[in-house]
Amino acid sequence: MLECIELFSGAGGLSLGLRKAGIKVRVAVDCDADCKATYELNQPGVTYLQNRVQNLTRNDLLGAIKHPKEIVLAGGPPCQLFSRLNRSPVSITEEVKAYIRLVRSLRPLYVVFENVPAIKRRSSAWGFVVESLHRLGYGVRWKVVNCHDFGVAQRRERMIVIASKLEVDVPKSTSAKSLTVRDAIGHLPEASQEIVNHRSMVLSKTNLKRIKSIRAGGNSRERTASFSDSYARMSWDRPAPTITTKCISFSNGRFGHPVYDRAISVREAANLQSFPETYEFVGSLLSCARQVGNAVPPALGEALGKEILRSFKRHKRKI
Repeated sequence: MLECIELFSGAGGLSLGLRKAGIKVRVAVDCDADCKATYELNQPGVTYLQNRVQNLTRNDLLGAIKHPKEIVLAGGPPCQLFSRLNRSPVSITEEVKAYIRLVRSLRPLYVVFENVPAIKRRSSAWGFVVESLHRLGYGVRWKVVNCHDFGVAQRRERMIVIASKLEVDVPKSTSAKSLTVRDAIGHLPEASQEIVNHRSMVLSKTNLKRIKSIRAGGNSRERTASFSDSYARMSWDRPAPTITTKCISFSNGRFGHPVYDRAISVREAANLQSFPETYEFVGSLLSCARQVGNAVPPALGEALGKEILRSFKRHKRKI
């Protein structure tokens, strides 16, 4: 039985997808208290360690594991430093070093590393990760994927690395339909206290006036201006832009609702990330938005899980 340890788990998007695929998630790790509360509310039965990955040892993680030779170690170290918006040179972070240290001590059957595409060209961390995995005897496959190709109503590119001593690859597109903003949030009302996390930010008078002047898909700035997607509405019949930690802020991206005079709500952002509508985020409005924006879309996690399970079933006799 494949068992998963997820590092940097946040609110549990990757865990949710892996579980849906059929992988037993045993341990999740993150240092954020709101993430822990969200995860445990929605995914009970998983041992959640609220701690920094840098502080943990092999023994800390193996307590809940029943089959230590059949582990999937998954996770995406914090990616803000590797983002294209950060123009400074980036060295190997302590989180990435801790990730590889735990790969070395646990020797998992499969390793899943997720991050922003810019990590490959903007940081020495990329070479460190790939070379370390090779030195440990793993075959390494990597690919930049667009989450939209996996049933997510959003254009979101991620770097996916899968490493194993068994044959496995990064999954290809699994979505037969191009999902749009309308598919994900078109059924939701302007406001409702009965819908979990259907909360949005209050606009200033200036921004309220600005958004009232914009049609669906429109923008209040010239397209050539810097950050031209600020103060803009989403289009009903296109995928959403990348959902970020500022996803409920009208001034921080194309996060205006297509027709309502507000930015999208936490619930709408979560739907656009492919979370089920019953998944409840715990914390302040800004904390909930941060959890949603940092999450791996569960639909992508499920595709990764299914690919790993196919490999495991093909090669289990070699273990």
